Amino acid sequence: MMVVGAICLTALSVSAALCLLRLWRADGLADRAVALDTVTATIISGIAVGVAVTGDGIYADVALVLGLLGFLATVAISRFMSRRGP
Repeated sequence: MMVVGAICLTALSVSAALCLLRLWRADGLADRAVALDTVTATIISGIAVGVAVTGDGIYADVALVLGLLGFLATVAISRFMSRRGP
């Protein structure tokens, strides 16, 4: 289980790094919002892998709260973009 967890965490780390690069180099607000949402989802996935490997369930609550905050941030950004116009 540790080998699979290490492989998953490595793939998620590469994914997060690429998303952060996209966040840094993005031209518009929509691209940055999608990149930030993807980074949040990648972090939540990393926490879930950590919970599966260690068996410590307290971090599942952290992942749930982070998912809720990521969703609320995405909704807030989309409402801001809809009011601002194209």
